[in-house]
Amino acid sequence: MVERTITATIAAHPDCGVAIWGPRRLRDTEGFQATTRRLDDDAEPIDKAAAVALDALASQITEDAAAERARGVNTLVLSEENLMGSMGNNFRSGVFYGDVAQRLAAYDSLLPQSPDRIAMGVRDYGAVWTSAFHYLPQVGKSAPPRETARDTLLDSRRGWPEVVRDVAKIWPDSPMLLWQQEDLEAQTVQICAAITGLDADQVVVPDGKINARKAKTPRPDVFDPEERKHLTHRYNRHLRRLRKTDGVNWAGGQA
Repeated sequence: MVERTITATIAAHPDCGVAIWGPRRLRDTEGFQATTRRLDDDAEPIDKAAAVALDALASQITEDAAAERARGVNTLVLSEENLMGSMGNNFRSGVFYGDVAQRLAAYDSLLPQSPDRIAMGVRDYGAVWTSAFHYLPQVGKSAPPRETARDTLLDSRRGWPEVVRDVAKIWPDSPMLLWQQEDLEAQTVQICAAITGLDADQVVVPDGKINARKAKTPRPDVFDPEERKHLTHRYNRHLRRLRKTDGVNWAGGQA
C-alpha cells in the first residue's frame, strides 16, 4: 500500500521531487540480492571476488542516485521489505528478525550516504505471524508445522523494540518513523506524506485491493483466542516502550 501510494503520487505529481526504488527496481539490480552473502559477520567481503562485486554495485548505486538528483529528485525512497530479513527466515530461526543489524550493515555499505530517516510499519504479533504463515504457501514455500511455530512464537520475547534498537545501531543519527499497520488503511495519506515529506493534499491513494491473497490460499488458525490476546498484550506493552524511545516518531494514528 505504501509503495503503490507513493508511486501513484509521483505519477500524479512528476515534479514533486520524490522518487522510489521499490522491490522490483532493487531486486533487478545486478548483485543486490547477493549483498548479504558476500559479507561476513563483520561486514567485510568474504573474498576478493565479493569485494570487487560489492565495489561495482556501490558505484552503480551512487551513479544512479546522482542521476536521480540531477533530474530534480531530492527525496529518494528505497523500499524493500526483505532488507531487514524475511518472515520465512524468522520461522526457520525461531527469532524475530534476529539478523536485522547484520543485514542492514551490509546494505549500508552500498549507500553513498546514511538515510535521512528510516520508516517502518509495526504490527500486532499474532497478526504478523499469522499473515506470514498464510503467505508462504501462496509463494510456493512450505510453512512450518503449526505446533512448532506456535511454541516458538509464543515463547520468544524479542519484538519490535529490539528490532528498532538493532536498526539504530546501524544508523544512530537517522531518526526513525514508525506507524502501526492497524492504522495503515485509514491513515495512508498521513503515513505516506510523512515518509516523502510531501503535503498530505499531494498524496494520491490508488484504487483497488493491495496485496490481495489468492482465493485458494488456505487460512488455518495459528493461535487460539487466548494466545492471540496474549500476543496483543505483548504488542501493546512494546508499543508503550517504543513511545519512550529517543529518536522514534510516529506517523498516522498515535501508538
